[in-house]
Amino acid sequence: MVSEIPKSTWLSVLLVSLCVFPLPFRLSAQAPPSVAHSVFPTATGPTGYSATSGHWDVGAQVGYSTEYGIDQHEVSHIQMLIAQPQVGFIVRTFQSSAIRRFEILNEGILGATVHPHTASLLGDALIFRLEGKEYGRWVPFMDAGAGAQHTRLSHFVPEVNGVTQFTPQGGFGVQYFFAPQRALVIEWRTVHMSNAGLVPPNMGFNSSMVTVGFRWLRKPK
Repeated sequence: MVSEIPKSTWLSVLLVSLCVFPLPFRLSAQAPPSVAHSVFPTATGPTGYSATSGHWDVGAQVGYSTEYGIDQHEVSHIQMLIAQPQVGFIVRTFQSSAIRRFEILNEGILGATVHPHTASLLGDALIFRLEGKEYGRWVPFMDAGAGAQHTRLSHFVPEVNGVTQFTPQGGFGVQYFFAPQRALVIEWRTVHMSNAGLVPPNMGFNSSMVTVGFRWLRKPK
């Protein structure tokens, strides 16, 4: 005959079962939250408002330039109005750097002097641009390059000789993206103009130029 199991033994088994096999509500309460995975791909290079799907972009800007008048031979107070159509080629983008994009711009030069006399300007410039990180809708940049122009300004001022002039230049600016891939561009440059010794005495002059323009990037797919 099987002896009766003491009540204390049943109580011990029940306590052990509760410890080893927790109740369902205890399991759901202690379960760690699931980790959410992003459905968006990891971004590389410029993102957000300045993102682009290709290497090419276009733009245009208008500017005003005035002679510094610092050197003794800079006496004519030359002032110019300039229009600059642009085609840009994005050479490379960088993911984790203060510089996020390296670009080369081909920049046309169409304009005229408005002081002391009217003389047309026609030429082209090659500009190298380094763009910084995107701060919301703002993207800063630096430019450096040079160009060549045809002008008859030498007929009116002593600083310039000959009709062919070269224009090394550099500056900085900022792009404000009022919409994705659409930016207002504001820039300041310092520009030197001289003929590189083609016609003496080739004094040349330096000017300060401010431009405002528009830039269009290709929309990412």
